[in-house]
Amino acid sequence: MSNIALPKFKSATDFSRELRTNVEKYFRESKISKFATPSLKVKAVILLVSFFGSYAAIMFSGMSIWTLLALCGTMGLAKAGIGMGLMHDANHGSFSKNKTVNKIFGYTADILGVSSSNWINQHNRLHHTYTNIYKHDEDVHGKGLFRFTQDAPRNKIHKFQHVYWAFFYGFLTLGWFFADFTKYKEYRRKGLNKAKGMEIVKEYGEMVFFKVIFVTYMLVLPMVFLDVAFWQVMIGFFVVEFVAGWVLAVIFSLAHVVDKFDLSNHDKFNGTSEDEWTVHQIHNTFDFAVKNKALTWYCGGLNYQVIHHLFPNISHAHYPKLYDIVKETASKHGINYQEFTTFREALVSHIVFLRKLGSPKLAL
Repeated sequence: MSNIALPKFKSATDFSRELRTNVEKYFRESKISKFATPSLKVKAVILLVSFFGSYAAIMFSGMSIWTLLALCGTMGLAKAGIGMGLMHDANHGSFSKNKTVNKIFGYTADILGVSSSNWINQHNRLHHTYTNIYKHDEDVHGKGLFRFTQDAPRNKIHKFQHVYWAFFYGFLTLGWFFADFTKYKEYRRKGLNKAKGMEIVKEYGEMVFFKVIFVTYMLVLPMVFLDVAFWQVMIGFFVVEFVAGWVLAVIFSLAHVVDKFDLSNHDKFNGTSEDEWTVHQIHNTFDFAVKNKALTWYCGGLNYQVIHHLFPNISHAHYPKLYDIVKETASKHGINYQEFTTFREALVSHIVFLRKLGSPKLAL
């Protein structure tokens, strides 16, 4: 990273200091831990059992091909749920106060085909630090296929991105799977990964090991032991990954790529932002459907995205309580807290924003 000019934020203000004081006061007076609650741990078990239980049913039940396909869809939903509700907290260090426990559950990413080491660099160190800043936050880099920010160049194909998103979002996890080794080299070049000597060998070895494990149980074993054709196994694998990738891509997009951003707060970040870091997070993040308890449960509280960005080291089990504290403090300091009332409202806003970003006639 030393070779890259990084954006700088203004120094902390009374707002950020008061906000953190209020949150600390809540935990102190409530006498509760900032980490996972018993109900969250139960949820983690449910998600893991849903994924591997569905896998076991596929391998040993002898069900019809259409039932097997439905179970693949269930695996995809469970995989996304594990990513949002277990792996995510663990790799932020917020699932448990025990670092070893976080490390173990952080490896669920690797078991599901994605390097946890790369994820931490891309998500924790880039996305959370430089949220929505083009060329620094990889989550708003559309790789040429999408234009997620007005700072990115517009290509002719982007004219149709508000249509083809519904298909290509499903390739998210497959993209992560195949890009891991390239990303590892890139993060070392940027200085995000400082491993040296045998540490590099160990990390490469871990990636290879987990990739082999993933391919073995997802493809090799079904091909060997199931009485189905090769192409049917490939379709089942694709369904798992497409469902998981689509869900994860949509949940992210509704928090960061939507039409209702206050663009008066936006600059190209060639130097110092006009905001302190805390305010930048609020200006570049949306909550959505926070009253929807089922959605909150499934997506690991990521519909409380503003809260997550301000306090990533606090378990998502506490986001509903922190929501009122953050909103009240932001209002006191005249800071606009951005949110959508429903999932549908956020999704429509995302599609509208994709259309505006892709059309020269609707240029932002």
